[in-house]
Amino acid sequence: MTAQTTKPIHNPLKVVSFGEVLFDIIGGEPFLGGAPLNLAAHLCRQGAQTALVSAVGNDELGRNALEQIRKIGLDIHAIATLTDRPTGTVTARLDENKVATYDFAADTAYDHIPLPQIDTDIDLFCFGTLAQRSPESRETLRKLRSSLDCLFFYDVNLRQNFYSREILEESLNAADIVKLNEDEFPVLASMFGLPDDPEAFRRHFGLLFVLLTLGPDGCDLYGESGRIHSPAVPVKVVSTVGAGDSFSAAFLYHYLTGSSLADALAAGNRLAAKIAGQKGAI
Repeated sequence: MTAQTTKPIHNPLKVVSFGEVLFDIIGGEPFLGGAPLNLAAHLCRQGAQTALVSAVGNDELGRNALEQIRKIGLDIHAIATLTDRPTGTVTARLDENKVATYDFAADTAYDHIPLPQIDTDIDLFCFGTLAQRSPESRETLRKLRSSLDCLFFYDVNLRQNFYSREILEESLNAADIVKLNEDEFPVLASMFGLPDDPEAFRRHFGLLFVLLTLGPDGCDLYGESGRIHSPAVPVKVVSTVGAGDSFSAAFLYHYLTGSSLADALAAGNRLAAKIAGQKGAI
C-alpha cells in the first residue's frame, strides 16, 4: 500500500487512468473500449476531470479512437500515436449467459506507452494488469506512480496469461483500493498462499478497501470497519463487457466526493446494471 494521502480532494475530482485503449470486437462489430478507458470515460461522465495515459496506432482505428475519446470529454494529451504499432483489438465472445471471454491481439500500441508529461496534482490514479504485459509500458507505469502523491486504484482484471506473480504483487503493494471479481479472488489468494478470506487479503497487502464484485449477487467491500454488502440491480443482461469498469467509476467518484460507502456501492451497482443492459462498454 502507498502512504494514503491526506490532501484535500479537488472540485472537480482530478483523475489519471493508465493502460490500454483498444476496440472490443463483439459479433464482428468494433466498440471502443479497454478497461482503463472505460473507467476514465465513466469517471468523466460522473463529473471528474479525467486524463488518459495510453497509446494508439497511426491507423484508422487509432484516429477513430482519438475522435471518440475527445468527444467523451477526456484529456487526450497523454495518448501517444505510434507509427510502428497498430491500435489494440480484442475479440470478445459471449457465452449463453452473456459473459465475455477475450482474445487479445499481440504487440500493439498500448504495449509501448511512452512516459508522458502529466499534471501530478491529482486525487486518484487508476491502473490495471493487461498493459503491464510488456516491460516498456510496465516501466512507464512505475515511473508515473513514483511521481504521484494520491490514492491508487488497481483493477486486477486478469486476462488470459497476461500476468505474473511479480506483476500482481508489485501492483497490489502499490495500491490503496483494489477491485477484483469472484473468479479472480481465489486465483490471487492461492497464488500468495492466503486463506479464502478477502479481509485477510486486505490486511496482508495493507489495503484501504477490497472491492469484490459478485455478478448477479452484487458486491462486497472490505475495509477497516468490516464487510459491507450491496445487492445488484436487476437487469436483463445484454453483455457484461465493461460492467465492472462502470461499477468502479461510479463507486470511486461517489466515495471520493463525499458519499457514504453504502451509497457509493449502490451507485456503482446502478451504473453496472445500466452498462450490462447494453452492447458496448461506454
